Amino acid sequence: MNNQFLTTGEILVVVVMPLIVLFLRGTWPLRTMIGCLVSIPIVWYLTYAPIHELSHVAGTYMVGGKVISMKLIPRFWMGEFGRAWITSDGITHRWQQLISSAFPYILDVISLAVGMFVLRRDFSKNPFVIGVVFMLLCLRPSFDFVCEAIAFLSGDRGDFYAIQGIVGTLVTWTCIVVSLGLSIFSTLTILKRFVGSQETVSVEAKM
Repeated sequence: MNNQFLTTGEILVVVVMPLIVLFLRGTWPLRTMIGCLVSIPIVWYLTYAPIHELSHVAGTYMVGGKVISMKLIPRFWMGEFGRAWITSDGITHRWQQLISSAFPYILDVISLAVGMFVLRRDFSKNPFVIGVVFMLLCLRPSFDFVCEAIAFLSGDRGDFYAIQGIVGTLVTWTCIVVSLGLSIFSTLTILKRFVGSQETVSVEAKM
């Protein structure tokens, strides 16, 4: 039960709150903002775990392993707060395990960099498109780092636990802290671009 409340809190703080701030900083109609705030978290739910687990799949096959089974979406609608997962085979070396375990977080860092590049430009005035891109490229990887870091700190034997067993505690926590810092920086940087109105965003993006 505690894990359920913790996960819900992480979703509210890392995903929902930044979206609320994003839409409040614009001048879109209230009906539009409400629609986006309802629908985009649903899109997050449908994409977060599959992207994470499929990244593990990609990393596994890249190093010569194979995936025996996988579960891509926890069934929250049935009260299931367990994780999605994959079961792999053929990973016999430490470097293979490292790449397979770390590949989602490598993708997360790339996503954050791409998100800052894209969202600081006037690529769209559609609030739903802006919100979904913000979620996919910034909030999704930020949640990945926050959720996994808190779980690791709480004694969970997940990805970071496996990574720590290969590269050591100092390197693992250094990467976690840097990644969390990058997540905060990217979120704040993007939100600052959406001050006042859609027209303001357009002017700032062209400067």
